[in-house]
Amino acid sequence: EWQFAKLPEVDIESIEHMDQMDTSGCMFEDVTIPHTWYQDGNAYEGAVIYKRSLELEIASNQNVFLQFQGADRWCRVYVDDTYVGEHKGGYAAFALDITEQCKGKKEHEITVLLDNRSFDVISPLAGDFTVFGGIYRDVNVIVTDQDCFDRTYYGTDGVIVCTDVDEAQNGVASVETHLLKKSDIPLYVRYICRDHQGDIVYNEIVEINQGKNIKKIVIQHPQLWNGMTNPHMYSFTVELMRNHEVIDHVEKLIGFKTVRLDAETGFYLNESHMKINGVAKHQDFGGVFNATTEKHQEKDMADLLEIGANSVRLSHYQHPQKMYDLCDETGMIVWAEIPFLKISKTEAFFENACQQLKELILQNMHHPSICFWGVQNEIAMFAEDETTYEQVRGLNNLVKELDSTRISASANLFCVKNDSELNFITDAVGYNIYFGWYYGEMKDNDDFIEKFHQENPQVPLGITEYGVDCNLKFHNTNPKVKDYSEEFQALYHETVYPIFSKKDYIWGTYVWNFYDFGSKIRNEGGVKYKNGKGLISYDRRTKKDAFYYYKSQWSDQPFVRIAESRYVNREVGAMDVKVYSNQKRVMLLANGIEVSCESDTGVFVFKNISIHHGQNVMKAHSGTSFDQVCFMGVSQPDSSYVFVDENPGLNVKNWFIDALEEEKMFPKGKLSIRESCLVLLENEEAMKVIDAFNENLGKSLRDRRGGLPLERVLTYMKNEVSEEDCKRLNAELIKIDK
Repeated sequence: EWQFAKLPEVDIESIEHMDQMDTSGCMFEDVTIPHTWYQDGNAYEGAVIYKRSLELEIASNQNVFLQFQGADRWCRVYVDDTYVGEHKGGYAAFALDITEQCKGKKEHEITVLLDNRSFDVISPLAGDFTVFGGIYRDVNVIVTDQDCFDRTYYGTDGVIVCTDVDEAQNGVASVETHLLKKSDIPLYVRYICRDHQGDIVYNEIVEINQGKNIKKIVIQHPQLWNGMTNPHMYSFTVELMRNHEVIDHVEKLIGFKTVRLDAETGFYLNESHMKINGVAKHQDFGGVFNATTEKHQEKDMADLLEIGANSVRLSHYQHPQKMYDLCDETGMIVWAEIPFLKISKTEAFFENACQQLKELILQNMHHPSICFWGVQNEIAMFAEDETTYEQVRGLNNLVKELDSTRISASANLFCVKNDSELNFITDAVGYNIYFGWYYGEMKDNDDFIEKFHQENPQVPLGITEYGVDCNLKFHNTNPKVKDYSEEFQALYHETVYPIFSKKDYIWGTYVWNFYDFGSKIRNEGGVKYKNGKGLISYDRRTKKDAFYYYKSQWSDQPFVRIAESRYVNREVGAMDVKVYSNQKRVMLLANGIEVSCESDTGVFVFKNISIHHGQNVMKAHSGTSFDQVCFMGVSQPDSSYVFVDENPGLNVKNWFIDALEEEKMFPKGKLSIRESCLVLLENEEAMKVIDAFNENLGKSLRDRRGGLPLERVLTYMKNEVSEEDCKRLNAELIKIDK
């Protein structure tokens, strides 16, 4: 029963009272929360209004809070036309005390002004994902006694629990309560901890005071939360009591564990070594975008369990509470992070980043599944200077101040140099690397990480992103980079993942991405508004071949899957049939002829299987696992399987055919388009050349001040500059000494 309208002419910051604004001409529509107005191809950015009548009668000794689980991204709230508060940030919960506005009246109107544009004072300032907008998570009205836990404290329920394990293997819970007290009567809290059978293992009553209270409790030799092996949790309740009566209470599930990293041997949970086999995911879901429900989140967890992952990177912001709950219950290791992807040098911006980090940690530190707090992602894309280091150090220090039991973490862009300060701030370093897709060859992943480890043997290294886009329409018997075929995506992962998995010093990997996700800036591989690197389609209906490759590596549930099943039309003659399985031996019945294959890689290739005109039925089985596919034999290749890029943009690999020609194009000791933008910015002669070449390019480099190679920036400008233009630019730059 909400009403919604767009307000393209409104500046929400200037509205103190709703009677300042005339909404009579607004085109209101009825909507249901959770809600987003986003539509592909019509990604409105600007102010909107939500309003709803509320019937609520409270007593003089009660408080009322209006709680938003998520509103994207600048939210200002009014009750009966009076401004009651705001929140800057699209992903964390927040609550406002509306007690005074609700006294003496029964009927109220709740009005919410929201704006999803980019603001210099709100993170994220940039990112390859859509900021959809909307009140896209639940809204709650919470009525309490006049004495209660403070629901406005950084969006928490007023009770914050951080757990650890001491040297004697006892469970230690640090409990921080925030109290709103209006009565003169003494108040007490009762701390109750129950095991999984409901038996009380801790029970104590203590007096509590206004504001912040800290209590340390000890559980003797608890069962540990031990990931998927045993995700054991305790029920922890904090009861607020007055005159022996419970007037407020908060209940959480908590777990006890330890985590640490070793630069040579990797990740340890409760002092047991564990290789992190992870995927990264965004929160949006095809059809509903960011306005997901618990059913959508349960679907995502089911997919995570099917593939056999033991960890998930919840990118690049705070995700719904239900997702963290599911990770707790299943034993999934979580990397949680804030949307810090580009800096602004204003104090207000950094304060907002700190606010979002506090919200993330304080609202979620009771979740035992969270093992990593991520403070930045690819921050060097836009800047790497002392201000960058200072802000990342500040965020890392905040993590340690709030929660020293977990691992602070950063995800660095590939062009961050090995000796960069960004590699020595947080406990864990991850690199987002795309050799074999955006740059270089797939084999270059090996050289890159080996060199990093040799130069920084003390730094725990993980791979936090790697992957390639694919469009399920496109297929290729001989897949190659940028053909956007399902086969190249599979080949990439089959090639790259073994490089990472065989190195003991890599603590873990996160595939980018588990699902295709929304990105309104994209138009790639025949798909608009989506990043197509997912192992599963945006609507979660189609698991791509690469999904089953990882299932063969990680899952212990027996399965067999014939690959390339969407590549139906095949030329008559012979074809190779690929099968994924986590079994050692697979049988293939091809047009009635049975052959077998053994593999210890999860990939089984049956060579030169005869294909005749019409239907060709392939049946694969191993034990009780079974799969069947029908391929169609045709006379000519199916041209619909081939991606044709009408504007291919820059492809430097086409500029030379051997090392000698490459040396002429990119001579040692000279600048070129392969140089870092930061290096070019420091060279006055180079910037004159760039400005003369394209004024927008020069302005972009000065605005971004990022560490990307100029070559990468030029690929983003393929609608403005041709490949011949780029050759001419390179020819001018190589005249300049480094």
